[in-house]
Amino acid sequence: LVFTYNEFIVGGDSMKREEDSCQLILYSSNARTKAMEAISNAKTGNVVLANDNLKNAKDELLIAQKKHAELLRDMANEEDVETNLLMIHAEDHVFGAQNTLEMANEIVELYGRLKEYE
Repeated sequence: LVFTYNEFIVGGDSMKREEDSCQLILYSSNARTKAMEAISNAKTGNVVLANDNLKNAKDELLIAQKKHAELLRDMANEEDVETNLLMIHAEDHVFGAQNTLEMANEIVELYGRLKEYE
């Protein structure tokens, strides 16, 4: 299940950093979901669709990474960046998605090689 940012934020007047955290969670979760779909598709022999899933996962993760980099720049510029449990949770989502995507790339490649021998 993949969401858009507007579907994810429904409160309207959420605080900026909470929105930033939610964006990190949203896009990195979408990336992780697409990476897992890639593994599933490769496992069933559909390596072409798996590679498409990987591309979509990379696109979603890139959005999360850009937002994360923006937050790090704010901190480096000594702007007030609230660090709370939600932000830590959001960063954990980003790093988890990165790891999942890296492993999914390797697994899809392996399934692709196995398919060549069928």
